[in-house]
Amino acid sequence: MRKMSTLEIGNYLGAEVIGEAKVSGVSVDSRFVRENDLFVCLIGERVDGHDFAQAAIDNGAKALLVSRELDLDVSQILVPDTLQGLFDFAKVYRSQLQIEAIAITGSNGKTSTKDMLRSVLELVGPTVATFENQNTEIGSCLTLFRMDEKTKFGIFEMGLDMPGEMQAMVDIVKPTRAIVTSLDQAHADNFNDDMKLLGQEKLIIFSEIEDKSSCFYQGDYDIYYDLCNDEVSFGFKNRNDHIISKFEIKNELNEFKVDKRMYSSNVLGKHQASNAAGAILLLRSLGISDEIINEGLRNVTLTSMRTEIRKHHNATILFDAYKSSPKSLEAAFDLFENYEFSGKRYMVLADMYQLGEGTELKHELALKQALSQDVDHIYLLGEEFEKAMKKFDDGKVTHYNKIDDLKDAVTPLFNQEAFILFKGSRYYALERILKEE
Repeated sequence: MRKMSTLEIGNYLGAEVIGEAKVSGVSVDSRFVRENDLFVCLIGERVDGHDFAQAAIDNGAKALLVSRELDLDVSQILVPDTLQGLFDFAKVYRSQLQIEAIAITGSNGKTSTKDMLRSVLELVGPTVATFENQNTEIGSCLTLFRMDEKTKFGIFEMGLDMPGEMQAMVDIVKPTRAIVTSLDQAHADNFNDDMKLLGQEKLIIFSEIEDKSSCFYQGDYDIYYDLCNDEVSFGFKNRNDHIISKFEIKNELNEFKVDKRMYSSNVLGKHQASNAAGAILLLRSLGISDEIINEGLRNVTLTSMRTEIRKHHNATILFDAYKSSPKSLEAAFDLFENYEFSGKRYMVLADMYQLGEGTELKHELALKQALSQDVDHIYLLGEEFEKAMKKFDDGKVTHYNKIDDLKDAVTPLFNQEAFILFKGSRYYALERILKEE
C-alpha cells in the first residue's frame, strides 16, 4: 500500500480522526500485523477486534480503525461500522490504482488458476495475488491494500459461500477481466441445492466488465453455457469458442493444445489443463506471447494442499485435501489413474462436506468410481463414506472413525514404493497423517 496519513483516510471516509499517523498497510488480525499497519478492529460473532488493539500496537500498528474511541495513545479513525469502513476505504483505494484487475471464481480450480496466472504475470510486471485462502470480501480488501502505484496486475480469487457475496466482491475489486472455472455441488446447500442459481451467482463476476471478450468461462458446463451470451467459452467440447485437445501427462508435465497451439505445465491433471486454458486465454488477451506463457506454466508454485505430488519417505503422495466435492474428487481420480507408477497404489478418502441434497448417493458413486480403479486398498474416514461402504462387499476397503487410527494404518505405507492419493474436505485436515510425531 502507498503510504497514507490517517487524516487523508479519514477525509475519504468522512470520519473523525484522533491524532495523525502515516500507515503503509492494513491488517485485520493482530497476530499478523506488520510495522506501520492500520489495524481494523472488526467485530465478529465471537470476538471484538477492539479487544486486540493493544496487541496490534505492540506488533507495530501505527493507527486504528475503530467504531468507538479507545483509551490508547495512537491515531484512531472513528467510523460507525468498522467492516463497512474497511469496504469503503478499499473502494476508494481501488479507484486510485491503475491495475489490470483479474478476478477468478468457480467451484473448483480457483486457486490453481490464480497460481498459474501469477507465475506468468510475474514475468511481465509487478503482480499481487490473493494470499492463500483470503478469497472473501475482507480478503479482497487485503489483496488491494498489498498493491501500490507500481503494481501492474492484481489477481483476485473470489470464493462464494452465500448469495450476495460475489456482487459485494465485484463492487470492491471492479474487475477488468475474469475467469469462471467450474460448477460443482460445494456449498450448494446455501443455494437451496439450485445449481442454476449457484451458476448465476458465480457469473455475476462478469457484471462490471463491459468488454465481454475479456470474460472467460468453462463452457463444458451446460448451466454456464446456457446463461452466457457474448462471454468467451473454453473446454473440451467442440461447441466451445476455444477447444482443449491432445491432453496427456508426459515427463511430469501436462501437455495439451488450446486452439491447436501446444502448451505444457507442471500442474498435473486433466482438470488442470482446463484451468490452464482459461488462464492462457486471458493471458493471450493481454498480448502475452506463448513463449512467456509456457515458461510461467512450467514453473508454477501451487498454494499448498492442492494437487501436490511429492515424496514422503519411500512413497509418492498425491495430496489434494484443501476441499473435496464430486467434481474435484473425480478430477483427483482421473489424475491418480493416469499418473504412471509401477508400484502399489492406495487411496485415503475423507468425506465430502456441505454437499446438500443427495450427499449419500454422491459418496456411494465416489466409492464405486474409486473401486473401479487400479487400487490395492482404500482407507476411508467420515460418516458418509462409512454409509457408502456398506453398499459394497469389498475387502479392499477399510473405514476408520478416528483420524489417529487411520494414521496408524496408513503410516506403514510410507516405507513402501507406493503411490497414495489423499483426498478429503478441509474439515478433516488429512495433512495430520503426514506429520511426523
